[in-house]
Parts: sequence; structure tokens; C-alpha cells
Amino acid sequence: MLIILTTLMLLMAQPTYADVPSLEDIYTNPEHQRLPEVVILHQNEKYCKNCRKTVNMIINVLKENYRHKLHAYMVDIDKHPEYSATFKAHAPVTLVVIRISDGTAFGYDKLVGLQSETGDVSAFNRRVTEFINNFLGWN
Repeated sequence: MLIILTTLMLLMAQPTYADVPSLEDIYTNPEHQRLPEVVILHQNEKYCKNCRKTVNMIINVLKENYRHKLHAYMVDIDKHPEYSATFKAHAPVTLVVIRISDGTAFGYDKLVGLQSETGDVSAFNRRVTEFINNFLGWN
């Protein structure tokens, strides 16, 4: 988990946490930056064959389109079930976007079912990008 989180940190070139942040930290954004938060919730690879590929594709979308525009975290829901409960995330991979306003959370939305949509890279990238942009009002 630490290796995956470290890789995500390097790809995003953003200050993030070395460990999975607590839910309180996600909601209050202790760095007082006004960047939205993105949380990639995923199951352990042994339960989801396509999760690794899906997560890597999400990371690529974030890296290509949102560098310096948001914070991103990756959370293994098998190790951190509190995230799954809080965001009502029961899919193998769930992308959660949290809107931040004045340093505090101002709602969230989630995208599920991405692990079954990895066949067409362009369509996948478009779906993730449109979801994030629509929710954050970045159209």
C-alpha cells in the first residue's frame, strides 16, 4: 500500500500524506489548500483481477489532466473499511471526488463500475474526466 501511495504522490507532484489520511483529515483538508480531493477506493488485487489496471488508468487520467489542480489519495478498502462505509462504496473500484471550499469539504460524488470499462482507453479517460469536471464545475 505504501509503495502504491508513494507512486501516486510522485505522479501527482502534490503534497499528500505518507499514510492513508483519516476521514477527518480528508474532510477538513488540514493543509488549508483549496484544491479538491480525489480518493480512489479499491479492493485488494486478490479479490479483483482488473482493479490494478483500473487504478493505473485513473492515475493516468489524473496525471494528464489534473496535475496541481487536486489532491489524490488511494485507499485499499479492505484495510480501511471506514472509507467504504462513509462513501457507501461497495464496488471493487470507486472514484470519489470531494469538493473543497474555503478549506473544508462541500459535498462529494462517486463514480463506480470503472473496472468493467477498461477496454476502450479513450472512452474511459473521457468518462473520468467528464465526471470530475461536471462535479467540480470545470466545464
